[in-house]
Amino acid sequence: MSVFPTVLRWLARLSALLIAGGYVYLVAGEMLAPHSAPPTKLIEWTGIALLTATCLGMLLAWRWELPGAMLSLGSLIAFSLLIKMGHHTVLFVFALPGTLFLVDWLIRNVSLMSHKS
Repeated sequence: MSVFPTVLRWLARLSALLIAGGYVYLVAGEMLAPHSAPPTKLIEWTGIALLTATCLGMLLAWRWELPGAMLSLGSLIAFSLLIKMGHHTVLFVFALPGTLFLVDWLIRNVSLMSHKS
């Protein structure tokens, strides 16, 4: 078996840890020492919930690649449709682990199907 799927899986895992850890760090920092007023509108709470679901999906993908990647990417798509942002680079960074997990799952399952045939 090629080393590429293993490297891809670990890239996905490490990027998920880095991004989810950074998100937790920012949210915890804002809760402990707020720089602004807490969210008051439903759309703000929805955005926080969707980004949290995105990060949870990244972490679930360590064990279940496809469901975790789908939760992560689906939540991020919902976030991007609901919340209007000026800088989409953040969305691409948040999409990286889910995309890598999805590609990892596809590579592993396509190779399994070809071996069964």
